[in-house]
Amino acid sequence: MSSEDLRDKYAFVGVGVTKQGKIPEMNADDLATQAIQLALEDSGMKKGEVDGYIFQPGAGLSTVTPLHRAGIPAKFHWQMQTGGATAISTVAAAIGTMEAGLCQVCILLYANNASSMRPPAGGATSGTPMAPQPRSTEGAYGIFGPATSAAFMARRYMHLYGLTKRQLGAVAITFREYANKRPEAIMYDRKLTIDDYLNARMIVEPLCLFDCCLVNDGAVALIITSAERAKNYKKRPVYVMGYGLDHSLRELGGAPQDVFEWDGFITQKAGDHAFNMAGVTHNDVDVAEMYDAFTFFCLSQLESYGICKKGEAGAFVEAGNLRLDGEWPSNTSGTQLSWSYLHGFTHLVEGIRQMRGECMECQVKDAEIAMITGVGGLGVGSANACCILRR
Repeated sequence: MSSEDLRDKYAFVGVGVTKQGKIPEMNADDLATQAIQLALEDSGMKKGEVDGYIFQPGAGLSTVTPLHRAGIPAKFHWQMQTGGATAISTVAAAIGTMEAGLCQVCILLYANNASSMRPPAGGATSGTPMAPQPRSTEGAYGIFGPATSAAFMARRYMHLYGLTKRQLGAVAITFREYANKRPEAIMYDRKLTIDDYLNARMIVEPLCLFDCCLVNDGAVALIITSAERAKNYKKRPVYVMGYGLDHSLRELGGAPQDVFEWDGFITQKAGDHAFNMAGVTHNDVDVAEMYDAFTFFCLSQLESYGICKKGEAGAFVEAGNLRLDGEWPSNTSGTQLSWSYLHGFTHLVEGIRQMRGECMECQVKDAEIAMITGVGGLGVGSANACCILRR
């Protein structure tokens, strides 16, 4: 079977998103259980129909506790972790699992309460909140946490291509404008101007507060099943046309220090596989949800996926092309910079909602095809993922 044979064979039928923000009264298992219940309600599906479960562990989330609480009799259970590329990876894994006959309906889930838990940051660039790295030379110089590696990459990009702070700010402001139209967004009532951006405190130069994603509590559950079964549920199915994965180690990776020679994400195979499987091109995409842990991640992906030529993304964004009336409407909820940080699940949620026509003032008119991306890890450790959805 070729990958094209899987085009449109599976579809999302349920979306469950909890409240986002700081929610100290609920732990990650509570949030995950609620997200599952909301997804079942959204789809009109009975809990006994679900027999697969794939999740990305967030701060405080256990393994199968949410399944027990929600009464889900899953016979297939899988934990996956590849950072911000995990969400799309779970889509690929779920489809492969259903093709193998191991389950018929799968829940994809992410839950996290890092805002309330406030777990310690790691002591090196590769640490995770729940598994801090040991003492290191890098840590002694303050190089720990994702923002430090991202700052090296951003500075390199500015040096090579003349990217300006105002162009980075254009990303943050555009996404904030979307969030200001979405009542459920964490930054719904917080406007952002270019002066606010330029005067914001630095996190790791050249990245300021508004260049960095949110840290919050929240959970999401998505239900995916075969296109044939999808016809039986409440909401319009959203079909998976194609997906692809890539990794920077394919071309880089001589040493960890290669991050200092960074020249963009390696996404060609992810994009080529996703679009070839879907049988469409960039020109067919109506809306995109680009992974945005940091503002310049979006800029780099615009170039690596061929939306812009190398070095042109800053001007492209500054000209307003990510807005609804622009050439490449993107991140229409405000995504990780202004809506909510749920790793790559943030972007899948918005892509599905766009295909359903549920995005209110941020809805792209007559949108039929969405491109979703994910980025996991940093620098030469970056996994990259791309997914094409259709209504």
